[in-house]
Amino acid sequence: MFPLKRYGFLHIKNLIGYKHDRCDYMKQVKQCLYVLNTCHLYTKNNERHLCTALRSNEDKYNRKDNSNIQSKVCYSHISIYKKRFCTEVQPKDSNKFGDLSYEKYERVPMDETEKQEEKISDYVKIPKWQKYSFSEYCQIIRSHIHNKNLQLALNVLDLMKENGVKPSIYMYKLLISAHALQGDIQQCFALFRNMKQNGLIPPPAIYTSLINACAETTDTSKALERLSYLREYFHNKNIQLNKYHYATFIKAYSRHKQILTAFEIADEMKDKGMCTAITFALLFHTAIADQVNGLKYALILWHKMRMNKIKPTIVHYNLLLRAIRDTQFGSLKVNDILIPGAMQTQIQINETARPDLLSSPPVLNTSVVSVLRYHKTDMPNTKDLCKIDDKYTLLSENLNHILCANRLILFGGIDKILKQMKDENVIPDLKTFTILLELLPPTVEAEKCFLQNLQENHFMPDAMFFNKLIKRRSLRGKYHDAKAVLNEFQIRHLMPNINTFEALAYGCRRQRDGIELLQQINTIGYAVDNIILEKLLYNACYTNNFGYVSYLMNYILRYQIVPSQKILEILKSFDELLLEFTTDEDKYRYSKMNEIRKNYNKFKIHYENWKEKIQKKQDVARKRYNKFFR
Repeated sequence: MFPLKRYGFLHIKNLIGYKHDRCDYMKQVKQCLYVLNTCHLYTKNNERHLCTALRSNEDKYNRKDNSNIQSKVCYSHISIYKKRFCTEVQPKDSNKFGDLSYEKYERVPMDETEKQEEKISDYVKIPKWQKYSFSEYCQIIRSHIHNKNLQLALNVLDLMKENGVKPSIYMYKLLISAHALQGDIQQCFALFRNMKQNGLIPPPAIYTSLINACAETTDTSKALERLSYLREYFHNKNIQLNKYHYATFIKAYSRHKQILTAFEIADEMKDKGMCTAITFALLFHTAIADQVNGLKYALILWHKMRMNKIKPTIVHYNLLLRAIRDTQFGSLKVNDILIPGAMQTQIQINETARPDLLSSPPVLNTSVVSVLRYHKTDMPNTKDLCKIDDKYTLLSENLNHILCANRLILFGGIDKILKQMKDENVIPDLKTFTILLELLPPTVEAEKCFLQNLQENHFMPDAMFFNKLIKRRSLRGKYHDAKAVLNEFQIRHLMPNINTFEALAYGCRRQRDGIELLQQINTIGYAVDNIILEKLLYNACYTNNFGYVSYLMNYILRYQIVPSQKILEILKSFDELLLEFTTDEDKYRYSKMNEIRKNYNKFKIHYENWKEKIQKKQDVARKRYNKFFR
């Protein structure tokens, strides 16, 4: 070691230091007084030590004070750092690598590929202080995902590879989750393989994203293949799945209409004690996906919830009502057992009880079965009713024959459903009443009774609810009843919107109704859109009302409305249909045929002139557009 004095000369021929982490080396050939500047050194425990500077002073060479102790501390740390100063003579070529090192390495010649990589790395080498940190890489990936540019997010992995940085689990989690939402199965599993090749252990969230990718894709065959692979992979690797994995599996199989497999996953959840109310909600979605047998599965789920003492929520009720609205019973027959082995789920036949398949046990009424079976045909006589009420005939009756007349009557009706919800402290929402409205019989009396139920349940419907009621009546051809709903807007202090007039347009089959509607829209201050004109024009062409069609065509020109493609197609189809009528002489009488040809000639002249004017306006608008953006 060197003599430790605060002020002293280091009488050596050469002084050469070494570079390590943040410590710069120093070298000097001539004999002189050396100054050691303050620097930061790091030990193995990453403790920062501050080396005190040694300053030279010839006049005070022999001065001694307490600072020698501090110098000893400094040099003692250098000894701990295990670095030695050497006095070897520097080589002639100072740029030659290896001579200044205190360790000798074996030199192996590089091949052409390594030389090319080293040559490129000399140009692209980035200083350490300019490289991105892990948090910055993650922020870049999140930014690209937020901007929905997944390709740039993937390019970050290539950038990290060039900089020699290993991606983290969190980065793979971000990328796989983003591609899973897009249903990109191929890219998700490619990232999953890349992750395992880098020696990273996938967390449970990665598995959830892989399953969700199979749920979001539209390629059913590829999705089912990957789902089978994942189930086998989890079994072979003995990976314990959680409730989120099972729920995503059920979602994936339901999206691809694999109902029985989804129920198998649910049974596996039940065996592990993970079956909850959310699981049944997912299974209801699975049942709704099957329009042929969905209602049978929904009934089975409902009674299984009762058996497992799981309290239904408003979500379950809404899903049950959707199943009643959109699906069928399939092969379910009267007096069948819904759940095998559970006799309390066998459908009972009663002559006096109110039919209700949601009760335990489910009940059907013989009179309801008999009457509803012949709903669309003539009422049978007494002998036929006796034959129908025969026990064996009823047992073989398919419930789909009963469902077509009145869906809610088999489930106790609206009163029974709302009462059951009230008993279970379930508050119906707007979605509940909207689905119930769609399930009502197509009569004004049933709709008025339903509005009374809304008032008794203290439910305040909004404008969208009444717009659905208007559309429902308009499609049945009850335009005056549809207009009567506007009184409900005034009673509840609601304001009609453009959707209200679009719903009313469905029922304007007469010209005076259509003219009145357009005048009301202009009076209120709304602009007539193409959707309203499409519906009015369709009604006019459907009834072969030439005056109605001409009025709407002139209305479009008067208010300078740009007609939609659908309006042009409706008029084109109407023109072709009339041309067929004029050539089919066997279908109409002579006087009727002359009238049709006369009206067609007037319409044809008007239609050709109208198309020319519309084309000119479109050309002018196109020129203005091109001139503005030129």
